[in-house]
Amino acid sequence: MLKTVSAIKVRQNLGQLMNEVSLKSDEYIVERSGKPLVAIIPIEKYLNMKNSREEFFRLYGSIQKSADSSAAVDDDISEALAVARK
Repeated sequence: MLKTVSAIKVRQNLGQLMNEVSLKSDEYIVERSGKPLVAIIPIEKYLNMKNSREEFFRLYGSIQKSADSSAAVDDDISEALAVARK
């Protein structure tokens, strides 16, 4: 469950928040002065996001190397992203 918490509350209750994130898979947005600054998420989700990002850039690099023009690759990626977001 996504929750919002102030930076002061995080400082006061860090251990409890860590338990909720690790055991219940809760997620927190930490705000300072009402502005979101950081997220606290389970380590598994972070590692999945990191691995997905690395895989994306690895694939992007291999596509760029094999393509005649990086502009064509950028156009293909933009088109694929537009289709995926619909």
